[in-house]
Amino acid sequence: MRSSACHTINVMDERQQKLLTLVIENYIKTAEPIGSKFLVEKAGLDWSEATVRNELRALEDAGYLSHPHTSAGRVPTTKGYEHYLRQLNLASGVTSRKDSDLLREAYRAYSDFERAMKNVAKKLVEVSDETVLIAFSPTKVYYTGLSNLFEKPDFEGIKQIASVSEAFDNSEESLPKFFEKVKNEPEFYLGEDHPFGSMLSVVASRFGDDNKSLIVLVGPQRMNYKKNWSLIHKIIEII
Repeated sequence: MRSSACHTINVMDERQQKLLTLVIENYIKTAEPIGSKFLVEKAGLDWSEATVRNELRALEDAGYLSHPHTSAGRVPTTKGYEHYLRQLNLASGVTSRKDSDLLREAYRAYSDFERAMKNVAKKLVEVSDETVLIAFSPTKVYYTGLSNLFEKPDFEGIKQIASVSEAFDNSEESLPKFFEKVKNEPEFYLGEDHPFGSMLSVVASRFGDDNKSLIVLVGPQRMNYKKNWSLIHKIIEII
């Protein structure tokens, strides 16, 4: 039995940080567990497979990665994603001119504010390939793009789909407490920090008159964090 004591991480060193980032970013792209062989061969690392394997084990023992039983590779945990986000320069993400124009046009298409924001939500679903929820108040909710979630490989099980569907159907009951958390600028909420289910990550921000409304982009934890943050930031800028 392997002792985890020798793999305890108190302060993550540069090599472990690099490996965690590589695992997360490649898992985001592939939706497949990432192993030491992949990292050495595909990521061009000049460390041996044995060294990489030991470091991945240490990251797993420290709770940043998990190890699916049917795979030789590893996947990030909520703790891993949280650490990744703390190191990520979200402000360096840039929304393309095309996407910016599409979101701006969607907002300007209607003079009525609620219709305009619903139109923005639909367009955001298209450009992000995620799910979007607009709450004009804690009990007045509109969401679109739920099928995007269920088409992703992260949600292959019927129980997973049912759990996420139930979270959205009950959003009017669960949102008031979440409203209190959300700030007037885009911020990520992972795991138990939001009411949509621990498998998901969300980026949310208040908007509108007196910042009484809420826009929430929802996706699997395996999402493009930099892109999604920049999209929400762009919408806040447009409106």
